[in-house]
Amino acid sequence: MDAIYELGYSMLIARPEELHDFYRRHHKNVHLVVGEAGRDCIYNSACVYADFGDDSMNSMPVPPPNATHLNMPIWKVFYPNWWNQPAEPLGGPFTLSPEPYGIWPPPWNGGRDNFYLGYTVEPSCMNTPYIPPAQRPRQAYVFGKSLHYFGSPAYILFDEIGGIEASINDDFYVEFSQKENVTFLAGPFSLSDAPEGYTSPPRGIIQHERLPRPEFQKVVSNSRVMIGLGNPLLSPTPYEALCLGIPFINPFRPADKNDPKNKMKWEAQHDAFVYEGLDEPYVYHVKVGDREGFKAALRKAMSTPIERYIPPRMKSSAFLSRMETLLETDWRPVAKKQMQLVGYRYHS
Repeated sequence: MDAIYELGYSMLIARPEELHDFYRRHHKNVHLVVGEAGRDCIYNSACVYADFGDDSMNSMPVPPPNATHLNMPIWKVFYPNWWNQPAEPLGGPFTLSPEPYGIWPPPWNGGRDNFYLGYTVEPSCMNTPYIPPAQRPRQAYVFGKSLHYFGSPAYILFDEIGGIEASINDDFYVEFSQKENVTFLAGPFSLSDAPEGYTSPPRGIIQHERLPRPEFQKVVSNSRVMIGLGNPLLSPTPYEALCLGIPFINPFRPADKNDPKNKMKWEAQHDAFVYEGLDEPYVYHVKVGDREGFKAALRKAMSTPIERYIPPRMKSSAFLSRMETLLETDWRPVAKKQMQLVGYRYHS
């Protein structure tokens, strides 16, 4: 929102049932329509139009609109999609992505043609003071939202034979804590989707209460390393950790057992770190199930301080530039091409 205002635009938020009416009232000033609402509208000739002002409609696979041009131009409608796929109806260029999916290798780059809008953690992160590493306790922050992550095959210490029972009863954390004088701290784990009878994380992980965002960042900023459990995928939190000067342990699984060292064939909790080539001392990639590798990464990360780090593409200035491109590009010729490419048709 800050980027939109900084560029001199304002914003209206509409419910799905209000979207069309809002556009008709303010159509002269609307540069862009973004949202998950109105998917029926995008196929409705009484809601959107696709007249490009030339003879192209004669060969387009859609009928001319039966409503006035107070309808929304189809080239102004964009849909966000967090995951690595295009969103209907016009696909890639009209899908807003949080990550530059074009750098993902095949076959995991379904969203390669999406518009990379992304986001920035810089403003909120920079409001949290940087704590010099020497002043931090020997604390490792265990990042995860749900208890069932410990039973996922992506879990950093997943036991293929014992499953979640072996993971929950694993003494890894308590033993490492006692031997290395490390506190493993975590937020409250949700019990939704957790198997019946499991209510607590492995011994040695201490849970703090639910905190407002500023307080959460202060707690995290006192850590020396953040541990990924394998989930959630592509979360902003590891970026925030790096901005606070905290390295991230990123679990991965080789997708090709015959080529396990090829990073382009890894599936990680945070794939962007892998495919961008962000490595130590900022990100420590640890193979799922590699207990010794996990220990080594913990020791090295906790003893190798880093300054604040924000990937260049996630700087406020970079995000502002992408937002400006999104708002001020004439998307009409792109929409024309995409309609032909995807075979777009009105449903009504």
